[in-house]
Amino acid sequence: MKSVAIRRNPFAGFAVILMLVSQPLAQSSARSNPRKPDQTKAESQTTKRVSFVKAVVIDDRFSALRREPGLQSEVIHRLRLGHTVYIIHPGNEETHSAFCRIAASRRTRGWIYRTAIAVQGRAGEDRRIMKLIDGTSDGLDRIALCRILIERFSQSPLVPRALLMMGEEGEHAAETLTQRSRKRVGEAAGASVTPSLRDLYLNDAALDRYSKLRIVFDFNEQTREYIYDGKAYRDLVSRSPHSEEALLARQRLGRVKDKNATRQ
Repeated sequence: MKSVAIRRNPFAGFAVILMLVSQPLAQSSARSNPRKPDQTKAESQTTKRVSFVKAVVIDDRFSALRREPGLQSEVIHRLRLGHTVYIIHPGNEETHSAFCRIAASRRTRGWIYRTAIAVQGRAGEDRRIMKLIDGTSDGLDRIALCRILIERFSQSPLVPRALLMMGEEGEHAAETLTQRSRKRVGEAAGASVTPSLRDLYLNDAALDRYSKLRIVFDFNEQTREYIYDGKAYRDLVSRSPHSEEALLARQRLGRVKDKNATRQ
């Protein structure tokens, strides 16, 4: 009888050894990191619940950013009108219903009173802002709130009204600035080497805060008065030409044109 040569796999022994070694290692790893299925599922769901909702500061009376959700908690700093924030925690509705956790910047997080912010796109937030505009007597705050409504809630039916109000505040500011600046700037005019009185008035520091809100003035040297440029009125006529507010805006633009007619 002929003998039959049996070929042996040279790697078979190595595979068996590897299997025997890896089995206790896997068991050891499982013992050192015990994760129940329910725990893993819960952690996954918690991760999914974390969200960032864009909002904007609309009431600086309540805009103190705090360490903890309480009125006596340490204030990190106060956020200005129009500051963009991101809600990262809705808060516990039972114990912290007045506060929500936000990110004010990449590195700054804290708790803020809910009424201080408005969520972009949420129904009713534009009406909240308009209510604040109606209840605010400070001209700069009114302009800032109008701009928030116009730019952050551009689809709101209240935008035409906000544009009209912003234009009216610009005109009112021109009258107030004229009265306050005549004496102060007029006294400095005699000692100035500036050839143009207009240049001197338009560089007055009192205009800086309005410039930051993009409210622009011109100056009539003959009447020595500031004149609002009427941009909000023009935007209103362009965006909502058939609205009641646009009719009033056209009248206001005619008045601005008359004031500029005598400028030298």
